[in-house]
Amino acid sequence: MLSTIRIVKVGGSLLTWPQLTAVLDPWLARQTGTNILITGGGFLADSIRRFDRRLQFGAEEAHWLCVSAMSHTAQLLANGLNHRAVETNVSHLSTTTAAVVVFDCEHFLKADEPRVKGTRLPHNWSVSSDSIAARVAEALQAPELVLLKSCHPPQPATRREAVAVGYVDEFFAQAAQNLPRIKCVNLRDARATETLLTEI
Repeated sequence: MLSTIRIVKVGGSLLTWPQLTAVLDPWLARQTGTNILITGGGFLADSIRRFDRRLQFGAEEAHWLCVSAMSHTAQLLANGLNHRAVETNVSHLSTTTAAVVVFDCEHFLKADEPRVKGTRLPHNWSVSSDSIAARVAEALQAPELVLLKSCHPPQPATRREAVAVGYVDEFFAQAAQNLPRIKCVNLRDARATETLLTEI
């Protein structure tokens, strides 16, 4: 695996921010190595959650609908970033030489994730794109996961506290337990301060 690979989760709340690409592009330019972008479900996942509350079509079905929504938001982000191609094959990520890759993880989650060593993801509302990004980082043995969000992490900035206050999803502490380094960035803050999310 590439020693300089980095998984970057772009929060769904950022997708409707008019300044996203103007801020994200220079942030990415400051990063070394290969940056693999995974996009949150954003407003599409929020709509699915509302429909599930009303129609109660089930956690499993809702999970896969949200995963499908992430495919669409990946394409939206790629279009915003100078129409970059969207990668769907996880095996290509470990050999790419591109500085930035937008990854649509639907195929990975359906076909590859069940066979990857480590912490399997449940198919329910405890999992969001946070845990999915952590699982991709685990699968690729990436030395770093970065969470780009619209707010600052909690204090103390621990993985369990992040779960407790809803900064990340309920399953994240388990999904991220084998990751060596997690950074949080409030992309809407002009300082773009990076905060380590520690284990304890």
